[in-house]
Amino acid sequence: AVALLQGGFTLADPYVPGTPGAPWTQEELLAVKSKIFKLCREKKAAKLLRLPFHDCMRYTDGTGGCDGCLNWEGVDVKVKKKFLSNPNADSTDNNGLGPIVRDLEKVYTETDWPSDTIKLNQSLKAAGKSRADLWSYAGIVAVEYSTQQNNLACTVKNDKSKSSRLMIQSCVQEPESEECYVNPTRPIQFQSGRADCTEFNPEFPYQTTRKENQPSPVTDGPTTVQWFKEEFGFTGRETAAIFGAHSLGRFQHSVFSYVWTSRAVNIMNNDYYKNIVGLDKWWVNDDKCHMVGDAYGNKPKVRWYNFSHKLTKRGGPMMWAKQNHVCAPKHDENLWRSEDGKVCFPEAGPGQYCKPDPPTGQSRPRTITEEDGDIKRGCERFRGVSGQDEMALNVEMGLYLDFTVVDGAPQGCIGMETIPEQMADDKAGAVRSKPPGGGGFGPPKCEKQMLAEPAGDTPTYLIMEEYAHNQTKWIDDFTVTFEKMMRNGYADADLTDGPDIHTNLICPLPIVKFKTPEHCYQLQAPAQDSPAVLIASKKMGDKVLQYDADNDIFDFGEVTNEPNQLWKMSVAGNQIINSQTGAAFVVDGEANFEFEPLEGEGVADHTYVLVGKMSGLAVDYYEMTKKNGKKSFSLTAKNSASYQQFYVMMPQL
Repeated sequence: AVALLQGGFTLADPYVPGTPGAPWTQEELLAVKSKIFKLCREKKAAKLLRLPFHDCMRYTDGTGGCDGCLNWEGVDVKVKKKFLSNPNADSTDNNGLGPIVRDLEKVYTETDWPSDTIKLNQSLKAAGKSRADLWSYAGIVAVEYSTQQNNLACTVKNDKSKSSRLMIQSCVQEPESEECYVNPTRPIQFQSGRADCTEFNPEFPYQTTRKENQPSPVTDGPTTVQWFKEEFGFTGRETAAIFGAHSLGRFQHSVFSYVWTSRAVNIMNNDYYKNIVGLDKWWVNDDKCHMVGDAYGNKPKVRWYNFSHKLTKRGGPMMWAKQNHVCAPKHDENLWRSEDGKVCFPEAGPGQYCKPDPPTGQSRPRTITEEDGDIKRGCERFRGVSGQDEMALNVEMGLYLDFTVVDGAPQGCIGMETIPEQMADDKAGAVRSKPPGGGGFGPPKCEKQMLAEPAGDTPTYLIMEEYAHNQTKWIDDFTVTFEKMMRNGYADADLTDGPDIHTNLICPLPIVKFKTPEHCYQLQAPAQDSPAVLIASKKMGDKVLQYDADNDIFDFGEVTNEPNQLWKMSVAGNQIINSQTGAAFVVDGEANFEFEPLEGEGVADHTYVLVGKMSGLAVDYYEMTKKNGKKSFSLTAKNSASYQQFYVMMPQL
């Protein structure tokens, strides 16, 4: 295809399925990133991250890979949470991905969706980009958004202001500590050149009838590692690393329930691994991120046990549920009318969160070094988070604990012996593992998973522990593994690295509560020989362009010659940089402009129209000239009218 660059956007032939997607320009990547950020703001990051994994699975005949198509069988199906009524969950499917696929199809085929983002002068499809490349890029952006949300939560706890960029359910365990932050050594590299499938539904070209080689969510660790080895060429370490994606989101549209990390479903970090390996962690049961511990204010002990609500025909699916040994939460007003409020809180000693339970055989409160004598009753006991219990699948717990799965039933650990019998009982309720020695339900006693892939490498249980203790090691391994996953079905030479978009990147997280125009751009340095100038408007009575820090907007003001009114041209000559902020002038997502000169009768010297390189639209302040009009700039079709004109002058003495 013959292509030329117009306004920073590659004009090319429309995309043809089966051919490599065209390369992306820097401007395209930044414009689409701002669009994907908007979808993430709508709590869609987890689905955006899940999508490329499902897209990059090969088909059952061994062909395919990342091809911008999904098998649609079972998609958009509402699962009935009914006793013994659902098919056995022996393989995953693509259910739950329908809405995000349709959202991305609008990003792919339309120029101005979402509505509060920069308008492209042609769609990605018209520009020759493949859907598969967009899906992979969307997954990358979802990772960046979710780790940035985590880092914001590390700094700004529970910000509920109207201008907050922090989503709810973004609770971190160690706010303001170094270990809280996710700081990868390098960003995930985007590549283009993937080809979309050629066997698809003509009406919905992202749908195919070909079946993917879906994995089993109920199997054990060795079977899981083998599947990832055969499907993606992963090692045991890479398999463990990719599961860190489960730190984001929750179980939906399936017979599995609840969350991986309670009150933290909108952030991505290594808390997932801390859960799996059983590190002491604060118990969080509300969106205000109250952290509850034991009676002495320590991080509580945790335990995992097997359970099933028996929603499938054979009594599964079996999962793992986590509980913390904690006091009741004081912030829950309803508990003050219960025994907790009448005894546990009022009778707590100095420095205690609640009254400590007695040790075994005693009636006095335990000391800080003694164990609770009855972990099922009293002020301290093992609790889950109602409605947001922390869960794990067999496939991921099997990377840490050594057990086998036969017909959906975990076996091989003390306490699992009765699970097959419980699953087969059509009348009994929930299935649960038992602690060694019996006595109700509790954690089975399992050995650690010693499997190493390849042989002689680090056992997977040690890798899981390593990631639990080293956030940077995990995210760096995840980066490399995610890139490898998105190359599935392609040779290295088939794909092309995209341009750098991270150096001097300005890409703020969008405000959560309002659809405010946001933008992503790479800030250019001011040209060393560029003088600081004023940019004025005849139409606005010779007022000058300025940055209003109080309202965080660009507007016009009377000349003061203050730094907020002074501007310098960038090195590349297409950005104007404010002397006070060091940031660029941005309108509706556009930061890069062509400065088209105007001449003629009544036109001041050095007058220009600013035309966006991405959109081809002109900076316009017509609404600002009207009474009760908008107090901001906009981009509209170029007409060179007086409210699109700016003239440049030197600061006044």
